[in-house]
Amino acid sequence: MIRCAFLNIVNGLISTIFAFIAFSHGLPAGAYTPRQIVESSAPLLETVVHHLGSSPDGEPPAREQLIENLASNLALNIRAMSITVPANDSTRVEMANQAEKIGTKFIEYIRATNPEDVAYGPEYVVRSPCEGHLLKPHVSHLMFGTRSLRHLMQIYYEYLHQMVLLRDSLLLFGNFEDVIIQITDECEMMTKQVTQRSIIKNAMFLLAPKLWSENAIAFRYQYRTVLPSLIAGGSSGRLLRYVSAVIDEDNKEAVSHNKFVDYYIAPRTDAVVGESSIPESDTQAPQKATLLSVENGDEQYLELILDYIDGKHLAKIDVGRAARGFKYAYFVNHTQESTPTDELKGVQYHSAWSILPKSGLGLVIPPTGIHVVRAGNKIELYALLGKMYPDNIVVMEEGQSLIKSLEEIRGRFRNAGRFVIEVRK
Repeated sequence: MIRCAFLNIVNGLISTIFAFIAFSHGLPAGAYTPRQIVESSAPLLETVVHHLGSSPDGEPPAREQLIENLASNLALNIRAMSITVPANDSTRVEMANQAEKIGTKFIEYIRATNPEDVAYGPEYVVRSPCEGHLLKPHVSHLMFGTRSLRHLMQIYYEYLHQMVLLRDSLLLFGNFEDVIIQITDECEMMTKQVTQRSIIKNAMFLLAPKLWSENAIAFRYQYRTVLPSLIAGGSSGRLLRYVSAVIDEDNKEAVSHNKFVDYYIAPRTDAVVGESSIPESDTQAPQKATLLSVENGDEQYLELILDYIDGKHLAKIDVGRAARGFKYAYFVNHTQESTPTDELKGVQYHSAWSILPKSGLGLVIPPTGIHVVRAGNKIELYALLGKMYPDNIVVMEEGQSLIKSLEEIRGRFRNAGRFVIEVRK
């Protein structure tokens, strides 16, 4: 029997309480995709279906009823759901959307599995402590009725639990289907709040149990690299992304750290004076973006390097600072569009070029007033969030009303300078 810890996110808590069971016809220790792990749990389902037998006329097959009940546990906003998400927490809402995607994909995997190809043990018995998952009324009647046996509910509960907690473990990754998970004989346990730090820690627990760091923002293990999603082609600033590309020729397991654990001690510089009107177009745009691993003594950092004007002007941004900037920035959520009369007096406008390569070393601080900075794409947005001092930053999309955006955050650092990053669509 192999046990491997996974994490569970319920009401904002993460706890690695999942024991993945690989019995005689299951998974040996090794590296697997999520689909392979889902498929390896099929013997649990088929053992239960075998004992329940054929359904009476007019009643769906037992296998279909059990899969539908699993789908309900993996879904959200219904009675049988296994995860609840506060609507006012943007991080958890994004996790909830991710949970829906993963649950739907798991059901696709399960329905695509041919029951005749599954080797199961009719005599298999397991004592599962995982009894908190809900059953639909007709499934409860099926599992506790005359067709069932006393131990079948335990097997089905274990099956539900494995699927729910594997789903929860993959919430961290935007491209969850590509992740390679190493099943080992060892596991670790922890309980944390849903924070960026806990997300990266749990990803290391899942994929590279031997790695550990209090100050990690990315890591490399034998099946490639895990990075913040936004700088690796994803759309999220909170999730991670599994990347199959090699960032460093040295393919040893390694952790990339924040360059400054405490951003208060980082050097600072004032923003240059901006323009009084919106520039018609950016005079400079990055020609190339590169992710580079940089060693400094015993620690390793990741730098996002934007190349302006054929390498003559480079913007070097610590990825850890960019992730922290994303965490502290305020992303507006209104849908009101800008109009010709939507103007404010005294606003200064800046290009990303003026903030990134031209501002020199240190985190950029805005003078008093409103400073609108135009980001050409999400990579430039991420770089700006790593370059600006991470307080009093607002992010909005091109075309959104500046006045409405500022109204959303009225009262926050009222007398301080403020950066507003406008991201092109």
